[in-house]
Amino acid sequence: MSTNEIDHAHRVSQICDLIRGLEAPITIGFSGGKDSSAVVKLLWACALRLKSECPMLKVVYCDTEVENPVIDAHVKTTLSNLRKEAQCAKVDLHCKVIRPAVHQSFFVRIIGRGYPTPTNSFRWCTKDIRIRPFQTYLAGSNTPPLVAIGTRFGESAQRDRSLKKHADEQATSAFIQRQREGSKDTHLLTPIIDYDTADVWELLCEFEGPSSIDVSTLSKLYKDGSGECPAIRDFKDKPCSKARFGCWTCTVVRRDKSAEHMIESGHDELLPYYELRSWLSEFRNDLRNRCSNRRNGREGPGPFTVAARHEILARVLDLEVKVGRRIIADAQMREIKRLIASDLSDPKYAASDHSLSDKCSFPLFDSNKEMLTV
Repeated sequence: MSTNEIDHAHRVSQICDLIRGLEAPITIGFSGGKDSSAVVKLLWACALRLKSECPMLKVVYCDTEVENPVIDAHVKTTLSNLRKEAQCAKVDLHCKVIRPAVHQSFFVRIIGRGYPTPTNSFRWCTKDIRIRPFQTYLAGSNTPPLVAIGTRFGESAQRDRSLKKHADEQATSAFIQRQREGSKDTHLLTPIIDYDTADVWELLCEFEGPSSIDVSTLSKLYKDGSGECPAIRDFKDKPCSKARFGCWTCTVVRRDKSAEHMIESGHDELLPYYELRSWLSEFRNDLRNRCSNRRNGREGPGPFTVAARHEILARVLDLEVKVGRRIIADAQMREIKRLIASDLSDPKYAASDHSLSDKCSFPLFDSNKEMLTV
């Protein structure tokens, strides 16, 4: 909890003074969670106050294509409504959904290249499907971008150390951080950096606009995910828990507690995703599913074997039928088949893949076959 009571109106004034008259747009990294939603509300208030002196606001959501489907639907509904509300309110705000490049997408990495699903020691997913798409988007800017994010002190000891390390000592404001990934010309605007969880919910509840940020729906998602309170009135109460929403495929954590809580709260549609994620975690740990060498030639658990990748694809296609939606796009499937064909024609790879010694067939990887459309 913050040691000093936050004056939200004063914070709006502080941010207004900081961004007034800026020519470059402000890009808001939006995940749909409470922190990025609070940033949108804060900058919306700035836009209403500054009017023509406010720079353009760009709300950008990185769709990893393996987001928790309940959260993903919530975010996209929010962006659709926010776009319309901005037009009516004459706020210069635009919304954009970005995605990973085909060759860097989650299932192309796993099935096409054989990457093991992420672990704490090999967390390749964050850079490939979250950071790089955002960097690519920012690279198209003609001016050094200013990116507003909902990073806060107190989220974790590691986050606090990172924030202190990357504070911009040359900046004229405590709300400016240096970029840690990608272009060093990018600066981060962290308007709620000193907020605690209670402050964030208080801001969300007190600020009326934009109504597209549906606080009732948002608070229910957090409650379903872990029991987090939408607001704290008595600070002597125990602090609320923190739901962590992310990819339904995440195997970095041993258990996806948020998904478990949401299923228990009635989100039965998440059960097939949860079951596949749990299977993937166990499947990765079975060394029989891995090549004997890594791609750099060193001995040790390497990529998934072709047989293992075929099994993963079969499970994903079965999931598509169960949930009634595409998970692997056509372009991704073509790239997967191309990569598999490359491995099958590589003697060096074949020597480390014991599954190829059985002369097995892999019909789902047949480049002449079209996949069924869900």
